[in-house]
This record gives sequence, C-alpha cells and structure tokens, in this order.
Amino acid sequence: MRCALPALTALAIFALPASTQAKIVSNLGVTIISCVVNSNGGNLTNGINVVYYNTHDSPATEVDFLLRYMGKRYILIDKGNFTRGAQINHNLTNALTGQPWDGPTPKLCRVERVYLANGRSF
Repeated sequence: MRCALPALTALAIFALPASTQAKIVSNLGVTIISCVVNSNGGNLTNGINVVYYNTHDSPATEVDFLLRYMGKRYILIDKGNFTRGAQINHNLTNALTGQPWDGPTPKLCRVERVYLANGRSF
C-alpha cells in the first residue's frame, strides 16, 4: 500500500495540467493549433487569439468558432480569404469582450461553421 500512494500522488500531479487545458476541436476542414482568451490588461476579456489553418482546396471566406468560457457560449467570427495550408493567427474581438477574465484557457474552442469561396458551407 505504501508503494501505491507515491505512485498515485505522482499520477495526480502530472494529470492536473491536462485537465486545465482547453478542449480544442478541429472540425469541418479547419485545424486549430491554439485558442487563447485575451485579457484587456485588467480584469476583463478582450476576445481570443486563435491560430489555425484551412485544409480545403477552396479558400475559406469565414470561419466561426464556438467558445465556452466561464459557463457561457460565445461565437467568434473570422472573415477573410484563407487559402489551403496557410497559417492564420488572428485576434478576434467580435464576442467575449468585457467579460470577467478567468485566465487564458477556455473550456472549449471548436470550429462551428466554415464558408468556402466556392459557395459550399459546413
């Protein structure tokens, strides 16, 4: 029993950081590299920084992200011309601004909808 306790303690310590990470869900032909909640420098949120890329042959013209942060859902929209394989690194401030800041890690960051230049959407 004594040998099991240190092993369980070590396992709990190493498992803790994994539980504080965002659940990032790449979806619909868009791969998310990172998703971080921005602070306004005080105690309020200022949108997100999201790094991602499009895997579709056609350029994406809009990518919508669903975020869960402090028990609420937010949709952040990125519009542009995002070619296949190009890394996109954008700060999005069309939602999740002015809310109480509770650290950089959202509970969930998921691709919710994608619009392509060829007229298709997912």
